[in-house]
Amino acid sequence: MKEKLKYLYVVAAGALWGMTGIFLKPILNAGFSQAQVITVRSFFSVAVLATVMLIKDKGLFKIKLRDIWCFIGTGIVSFLFFSVSYFYSITYNGVGVAAILLYTSPIFVMLMSLVLFKEKVNGKKIAAIILTICGCVLVSGLAGGENIGLLGFALGICSGIGYALYSIFSRYALQKNYNSMTITFYTFLFCGLGSLTFSSIWEAGPLFSGNSVLLLAGLSIVCSLLPYLCFTKGLQHTDNTKASVIVAVEPVVASVVGVVLYDEQITVTKLLGICLILSAIVICSKD
Repeated sequence: MKEKLKYLYVVAAGALWGMTGIFLKPILNAGFSQAQVITVRSFFSVAVLATVMLIKDKGLFKIKLRDIWCFIGTGIVSFLFFSVSYFYSITYNGVGVAAILLYTSPIFVMLMSLVLFKEKVNGKKIAAIILTICGCVLVSGLAGGENIGLLGFALGICSGIGYALYSIFSRYALQKNYNSMTITFYTFLFCGLGSLTFSSIWEAGPLFSGNSVLLLAGLSIVCSLLPYLCFTKGLQHTDNTKASVIVAVEPVVASVVGVVLYDEQITVTKLLGICLILSAIVICSKD
């Protein structure tokens, strides 16, 4: 793959994740719980991807039983654990602090990749991680001191670890030559099955309407299925640590969405944070 272009998958994933607020806010306002959203978007994504796989190549469904741990890892240990931790982190900490703690994930990715995959740690990666975290602090609007409780802090760190674990388990699956579609399909399948244990999705029946179904479809395809496909594909062409930094374009896009759609203020501090994040992405794109 041509240089520079190989990072576009990861950039696209971050940009699509950054659009989550477009769909999620009205869905939650309609009365769906966050756990129910996790269940619906998982199974909706499974249905869409299964249809594509049936048309393209039925062999994409095949996995070896001895490799199932990879997909339990991406679906439950990572995606479900991350989603629940992040939603509760937002509840306890607010969106700004939750985002800061979530984007500690590149640190965990770097450390785990160093031990598990012998990825090299160099000055560029460390600098990029520092710029990313500082940028997220500024974009969140919480450059000053912010008091959070131990539980809130723990939930935020758990979301960062869960987010990081997707890169780790996906890397193992990619090393076993599984297609990005296969990995993404089983990620959503296991996440959906796991979420059934606590989402009480059957209670959400009256909330489904034409508008809510369209919003859930948009969230599932635009902000879940497509970005996970792109991110998993991107991992084939770059190492875990670089990918975890480059995908931090997400809060940049989320800030733009907030300004354009929800009349949120764009400040000098936020602009500086965006510049730091983009600088980190540029550093990672230079091999």
